[in-house]
Parts: sequence; C-alpha cells; structure tokens
Amino acid sequence: MIRIKSMSIDEPGLIARIMNGEQDSYRILVDRYKNDMYRHCYFIVHDEDIAEDMAQEAFIKAYLHLGRFDHRKASFKTWLYTIATRECLTYLRRSQPLHLDEDDLVPSTLAPTDQLARDSELYNAVMQLAPRYRTVISLYYWHNYPYTDIAKAMDVPVGSVRGWLHRAKQQLKEALS
Repeated sequence: MIRIKSMSIDEPGLIARIMNGEQDSYRILVDRYKNDMYRHCYFIVHDEDIAEDMAQEAFIKAYLHLGRFDHRKASFKTWLYTIATRECLTYLRRSQPLHLDEDDLVPSTLAPTDQLARDSELYNAVMQLAPRYRTVISLYYWHNYPYTDIAKAMDVPVGSVRGWLHRAKQQLKEALS
C-alpha cells in the first residue's frame, strides 16, 4: 500500500510512476479529483446515479489512455474534465429527452439568506438551460476554464463556445428579470 499524501506529489511524476507499473498510485489521482468530478458530471446530467457512472467512466478512460496524456498541453485535471464532459454530453445525446428534477436542488447553507435566494434562483435558471449552455456556464464561470479548454472539452470550435455562452447569458438575463 502506498502511503503518500495526495497533494505532496507532482502529477507528472505520479503519472510516470503509474505508467511504470505502480497502478495503485492511480488511487491518489482518483481521491484528489473524485468529488469535483462527480459535481461536474452531476451539473451536466442532473442525476446522481448517472453522474457517478459518468465520473467513474471518465476515471476509467483516463486510466486506460494515460499514455496519451501530455502534461505540457494541459493539466491532468483539465484532461480529466475533458473526458468527463464528453462522456456526459454523449450520454445526454443518446438519452433524449433530458430529465430535470428541480426538487433535488439544495442551495448552500453557507451564504446569508438573501444571497441563498439569489444563488438558488440563478442555479435554477441555469438548470433550465439546454445541456450545452449549462456546460459552458459551469466550465467558464464555476471552473474558470478558458474558451479554448471548453472548446476542447466539448469538441467544438471556440466560436461555438462564445456563441453558446452569449446565448446562455441572454437566456439567464431573461429568466431572472
């Protein structure tokens, strides 16, 4: 068993160890990103079980294709988010129509009451957007990804990301006014 704090090893070094046969080291990467990955997938598919499956699929695909990862092009986290986003969007394309269950939304209890109402209203409005609009909002505003990384993750041109973000903001503005 490997006893290493997950944040104490640089990812390229850890990945090199995994590639050299220390498969158990992959658990460190899974532990490092599993919660963020689940939340990201849940935000796109809006189903707990499916989000868990999509996150697991992303980790499996990342492990199987680890030899293709190039830390000079992107961080492991960005690469993993790209895989997860594509998995979620593929799932949504195959399982139309999208089911949204608004009763499952639970706002954060850390903010003051008036902020909670605004955050909940915004979150509810975002959840009403089309999946591609929700995804660009999530990746751009809540995960701070640049347009180019979002375009790679969604496998679309940068212009599409800009257009979708613009339309998403217009729809949110209308919904919240």
